[in-house]
Amino acid sequence: MSLKTITITTLTLTILASCASHEDLVNFNQGPEFPYSPATITNFKPITIQGDDILHITVHSIDPIAAQPFNSLMATAGAGLNSRDLMELNGYLVDKDGNIDFPVLGKVNIAGLSIQNAKEVLLEKLRLYLKDPVVNLRLLNFRINITGEVNRPGVYSIPNERVTVLEALGLAGDLTSFANRSRILLTREVNGERTFGYIDLNSTEIFDSPYFYLQQNDYVYVEPLPTKLSTVRDPVTRILPWVSAFTSTAAFLISILR
Repeated sequence: MSLKTITITTLTLTILASCASHEDLVNFNQGPEFPYSPATITNFKPITIQGDDILHITVHSIDPIAAQPFNSLMATAGAGLNSRDLMELNGYLVDKDGNIDFPVLGKVNIAGLSIQNAKEVLLEKLRLYLKDPVVNLRLLNFRINITGEVNRPGVYSIPNERVTVLEALGLAGDLTSFANRSRILLTREVNGERTFGYIDLNSTEIFDSPYFYLQQNDYVYVEPLPTKLSTVRDPVTRILPWVSAFTSTAAFLISILR
């Protein structure tokens, strides 16, 4: 193999190793084309109540005095706490068997139920005591943990019951320039079991992924691209690719002039 061939090969490999392609940085550029007509959503599943969840539950009726025994008392000594902290402090903790201890009603099992179904279970029991009861129920610990190549990693509280991985990444300040869009790890724990899945932002099929809609306590990790290695090496190692590129370019030019 000639010096010229070796030099060109070395220069090409050095440049390719230090750069990310345009396709690596573009979302939804692989897979089938998006349909022009509306597509039915089939992969959304309402979140279900699990052990260690914290619920905020209030009961109302046309007779407010009759409804009072079914509402837990809010703490009065929480001067330094905001309203959400107070709700968590006075919330109903779902035990490992899926029960909550509810005033008057005693233990009520709601594990595995959606928020709406849990409200219906409570309403059925409350109708024995109240006329036209109304139940407000919210999940207080719907949180997701986002780490890796995002601009604002951290734990984020979700105020509603529906959030996508795209919205979660938006909360975390979007991906960094070194994010590997084709390999985002999602870890999920449900009923004592842990599952793992990968999300590919480059693919148009992400919208059909079972991990597109997040559940409470999901953990999202965005892997770095191999090109990030050059930014975390020690100073000597970091400069070597540039020295190699400069040397290869110089040798290439000399060989041409000869």
